Amino acid sequence: MESVQAGAVGGLAAGLAMSLAMAAGRRSGLLHKTLAEDAHDWLDRAAGSRRLVGQGGTTALEQANHMAASAAFGAGYALLGARLPRVPPPLLGALYGAALYGMNIIGIAPLLGMTEGEGKAPMPVRIERLGLHILYGTLTALVAEGLGKR
Repeated sequence: MESVQAGAVGGLAAGLAMSLAMAAGRRSGLLHKTLAEDAHDWLDRAAGSRRLVGQGGTTALEQANHMAASAAFGAGYALLGARLPRVPPPLLGALYGAALYGMNIIGIAPLLGMTEGEGKAPMPVRIERLGLHILYGTLTALVAEGLGKR
């Protein structure tokens, strides 16, 4: 499998794992309000999604967006990995996930009004968000690496 395709598949798998971790963490009480919940609220504010398609439809829209972004960022990881072949994939993936947190959650999400801004979020929430992005990057790297060697 070509590296960009392997990265996209890795990103999809990691995005799904991230979504499952957020859902399980929230249900168990281990995680605070998740980014997925923030995205649901944002979709509703921006487009009235709950009124139009209900909570289930809003969840489906958010997940479709999350999976598309996960695949795109996974392909981006593959391009980065091709430029940095000496960096071990799990390390590069973890750093990539942390960078995505910085770019998307610290930078873009507050500009869009999706989050309150990381400076206003409690420290445990920031740690959870960073940790989930590191999980995403690491899993993306491991899956992409495994598929790329076939």
